[in-house]
Amino acid sequence: MPRRSLFVYDDRLSSHTLSDTHPMKPVRLQYTHRLLDSYGAFLPAHSNTAPPREATRSELGWFHTDEYVDGVEKIGANSPDADPATFNFGPGDNPAYPGIFDAAALSTGATMVAAEALVSGDAEAAFNVSGGLHHAMPDHAYGFCVFNDPVIAINRFLREGMRVAYVDIDCHHGDGVQHAFYSTDRVLTISLHESGAFLFPGTGFVQETGAGVGRGYSVNVPLYPYTSDEVYMWVFRETVVPLLTRFRPDVLVTQLGIDSHYRDPITHLALTVH
Repeated sequence: MPRRSLFVYDDRLSSHTLSDTHPMKPVRLQYTHRLLDSYGAFLPAHSNTAPPREATRSELGWFHTDEYVDGVEKIGANSPDADPATFNFGPGDNPAYPGIFDAAALSTGATMVAAEALVSGDAEAAFNVSGGLHHAMPDHAYGFCVFNDPVIAINRFLREGMRVAYVDIDCHHGDGVQHAFYSTDRVLTISLHESGAFLFPGTGFVQETGAGVGRGYSVNVPLYPYTSDEVYMWVFRETVVPLLTRFRPDVLVTQLGIDSHYRDPITHLALTVH
């Protein structure tokens, strides 16, 4: 029988640093793993664990252009012909640093380990704590994100003929994932986020509903700053639950960003852990 869940992790996922001042700190992944371990989350009765692997170039190519993948590899290797600015790397959100290709490919590969476990039936649920880099675009980095692991995993499921639902509760709109599947009815994307009128990336409005056969399969719920637990849960129950019930996906992919918490220093929603 498959175990109830699979947790993909080892300390390589938290061994890099974007920059001294960057708000994304990979070491937090190590802290999260240790906390879960202290609660017994990885006991055999509860879950299985697996190490990550690097995503292959073929897998990265399921969403990203060859030019972009080559460019990131050159940046990570400090190649003399690397051109970070062409791919939106530089000071600020998307710093270029030695080893960036390996770090990004490993994080994406961790999501692929999780996806393969679901495809094979070895797990009923799988989680990559380093994943969910939903802003990356086909040909450039965006919003702290180098490779878009949710899109690549969803494309893996589509290759199996599965119907896929994607639910994103990060405080920022899941723009990269929406972009990837905006014109298909094989993927339902749902994003609950702080309104783009107040927060990066400035997208995810209710009128963004899809195009062509994908019209109606892109759902956005932009929320005002200081939205509370009560309002958020009401919105979730009244939108996400009935949409998933109607769509009847074979697999559910989630982006579980926690920056909707009221203490997050960048965002403005007011959720708690209650």
